[in-house]
Amino acid sequence: MHRILLLVFSLFASSCIQKFSIPDDLENGSELEFGAGDTTYLQLSPVWGEDYGVNDPTEIAIAQDGRIFIADSTAHSIMVLDQDGDQPTGFSDLINLKDSYGENISPIDLDVDQKMNIFFIDGSQRIFMWNQYWNTAGISRVSKSGTFKHIETGVLQDEIAGTENWLSLLNDDKWELENTIFSNEQYVIDSVIHPHLFYDGRMGKNQYLDPYYSPDSSQFTGISAPAGQENKIYVCDSYGGNSNQFRLMQINFQRSLVIELETGELVWGYTGIFGATIKGYGTGAGTVNEPLSIDVDYQGNLYYTQAGDFFPVHMIIPNLSGDFAVYSSGFQPDASDIMDASVYGSALDIAVDENKNIYIVDGLDSEVIVFDASGNYFKEAGYNFKDGIEEKVMNKPMALTVDERGVVYVCDRGNGAIYRFKLSNSLDEGLKLED
Repeated sequence: MHRILLLVFSLFASSCIQKFSIPDDLENGSELEFGAGDTTYLQLSPVWGEDYGVNDPTEIAIAQDGRIFIADSTAHSIMVLDQDGDQPTGFSDLINLKDSYGENISPIDLDVDQKMNIFFIDGSQRIFMWNQYWNTAGISRVSKSGTFKHIETGVLQDEIAGTENWLSLLNDDKWELENTIFSNEQYVIDSVIHPHLFYDGRMGKNQYLDPYYSPDSSQFTGISAPAGQENKIYVCDSYGGNSNQFRLMQINFQRSLVIELETGELVWGYTGIFGATIKGYGTGAGTVNEPLSIDVDYQGNLYYTQAGDFFPVHMIIPNLSGDFAVYSSGFQPDASDIMDASVYGSALDIAVDENKNIYIVDGLDSEVIVFDASGNYFKEAGYNFKDGIEEKVMNKPMALTVDERGVVYVCDRGNGAIYRFKLSNSLDEGLKLED
């Protein structure tokens, strides 16, 4: 029976995406391919500002069900909007965020993975998470102990949930969870169902696995989740310090709990552990120097912006043929427009769409610069035309994302609003132009 039970855990953990349906206006949207017939990016209305509850948008991400998550570091909150700009119910946990010590959390970046985990960071070495599906379904019980059986010898071993031995056996293929004792105490359920700590660089085990850096001093500035079902996320570390601790990191998932939902379904709960330093400090193509943001495409290629010398935007490609991934630069100086530093005033954030087109927020020039998958310059967004005169519409844009229809969403902190843009020759009836 325990073998079947573990199979149910694993299958559900990797397939809970099927519980959510994509809205028709997203699912049926045409793929965005740049071509000779493309004209310009036009602003869509309405602007999502104060009337929509938006005040100080810091970062933005779109979930697989089409909902839009907006980090507001000033309000210590993550607000959620539907595609029409309405605020849905069921997301009050993300308002007035606090850590386990009761201190305010000021989210600066966030992303949503395929398991409906919302990950967010606060500029420290901590990563927090909240699961939308668990909150929708409700949690009835959480594991507090269990009996493990060694597959080869049949030896049984009892462990308490959360201990080092529990985590070790729960993640060891040589052991199976023979029996689970659950707790339905509310404080235990609350610790899992509410926003909680997923990864902390100050924890001793992470320091042991991260020996060449100072994880207790890390300063995460960007976070991104893969497009598939991989049990990992990526962050960029802009601590610097005496040893130039600028790097891209992989954080892996580790099974930590068995959770029983109100539906009767059993799912794994996870914590994050240090996976690898993917790229470290340097000034050449594919190295890291004061990273600001990060994104990943469906092939596992990583894209990031940075403030240090010499190239503001990079893309690195994984080679998975060996025992571990080796990343090489996907763009080369003097060959790709995207690596020309003179193109940008300040490359603050990056997003990649389904066709690997690349979108960069330029905070200094208050615009979005768009490149094709090869890094060739395409167009700019963030302008309106009145009486033949081009006018900027944003004040201090700092973050962006793009949905499956090719709609670009931009956080403008200067105007306290979300602006949306789309290519004029790919507009459909569900989108409205700014007058």
